[in-house]
Amino acid sequence: MILRRLVIAAATAAAAIAALCGAVAATAVAPANAAEAVFPPASRIGIVPPPGFVASKRFPGFENPGSDGTIMMMTLPPQLLAQAEATLTEEAVKAQGIAEDKREAMTLANGTAQLVAGTEEENGEKFRKWMFLALMPEGAAVVAVRIKDASRDTYPDAVIQDALASLTVRSVVPVDEELLLLPFRLADLAGMRPVRVLGGNGVVLTDGPNDTPQPSEQPVFVLSIGQGGPEQAGDRANFARNLFTGLADFKDVRIVSGDMLRLGGGTMPTHELQAEASDGRTGAPMKLVQWVRFMPGAYIRMVGVARADQWSKVFPQFRTVREGVGGRE
Repeated sequence: MILRRLVIAAATAAAAIAALCGAVAATAVAPANAAEAVFPPASRIGIVPPPGFVASKRFPGFENPGSDGTIMMMTLPPQLLAQAEATLTEEAVKAQGIAEDKREAMTLANGTAQLVAGTEEENGEKFRKWMFLALMPEGAAVVAVRIKDASRDTYPDAVIQDALASLTVRSVVPVDEELLLLPFRLADLAGMRPVRVLGGNGVVLTDGPNDTPQPSEQPVFVLSIGQGGPEQAGDRANFARNLFTGLADFKDVRIVSGDMLRLGGGTMPTHELQAEASDGRTGAPMKLVQWVRFMPGAYIRMVGVARADQWSKVFPQFRTVREGVGGRE
């Protein structure tokens, strides 16, 4: 399907599991209301965080600057469950430098979990660490909690365990939250709306009532970011044309124009391709535009598709969105 072909794959979940086992320094953020479950931005899982912990803006989870504490959370695809379980064996915990002193099974409101707790030392300072693997009908989740050992009077095992036992899953993550995690920002949607964030590196916009749009029915604009890309200016046109050949859901494709644009006062070299085609499903006359913006070590690809009879209205919208694409501050 066209939408999936346009998306650049995100980092592997296995790398995220490894990150959960490491230490993360906290920064000061505002306190959160612990009266109900809180979901970190774009996360399907949430907890009632311990007092003083707030949703982090730097990683999926919570942090507390006073205790130098972190709660890192992630969901797991089924194929990584065995790998996660392997990190909780006695041998694996010991290999991570954690002196285990607690291991127990827990019953959750909607599943079961395994909890392992212990103490680790880093640069002469001790930390208390809890590792939590939850199994629920919606899937599996891993949570790693870490605080300074000196804060254990404030955060004893019972407090942390209560927070972990409150773990819950929401069925839908708001698209607006997912947009905040993209590596680029959209300053002006030009009347279009996001309907799907894909792979953490791409977003689908549309202008119409359907949330699963078909280009033959309503306009679709897909933006994604990729690593690499040609460093030499002379190689960029061929690179962009090769990307364009991946649009296999159309027939009778005819490129009508192609050129390098110097946007942003010449600071954003962007290759533009415009084409005409027929929709592979309905045969409707279609128009397409692809912009590939080249940056150091990366590129942003933007593809707009609409019926020919919608093009005069939609193309200015596509162009306005393009102009508002920028980096995260």
